Amino acid sequence: MTYGIKVSKSGKDISSTTPTDFVMKSEWATIKILKEGSGSKVVGASSSVTETVTHSAGFSPLVLLFVELTPSSGRWYVAPFYYSGGPFYTTENTYIDSSWSDTYTTDSAFQFKIVNNTASQKTISYYYYVIGETGV
Repeated sequence: MTYGIKVSKSGKDISSTTPTDFVMKSEWATIKILKEGSGSKVVGASSSVTETVTHSAGFSPLVLLFVELTPSSGRWYVAPFYYSGGPFYTTENTYIDSSWSDTYTTDSAFQFKIVNNTASQKTISYYYYVIGETGV
């Protein structure tokens, strides 16, 4: 008997041996969360800053980044995105620049640029997941 987690498709038997009868089986290779963390960055009025986070994955992984653009607002956004003209509009007047030159991953770190178009300094909080599979 094998142990693990199995999720069968609706109408399919959990004891099936046909791989296509399952949504997920823990014995299958899947992407993993390699690292997660959080931080904050102070951004002056009408300015921008970049933040670099080391991950040391050895390849350029997928990074899922969430930002709270107004301190203690409880409004978290998936980043990167443009303030206007991009797919994710926000009324915060602060955004993560999604240009390739400012927001990217490498085999050892990821970087993102925070732009603050307000007249006052802001402390931007962020939370991230570095996602990938190292055993392939």
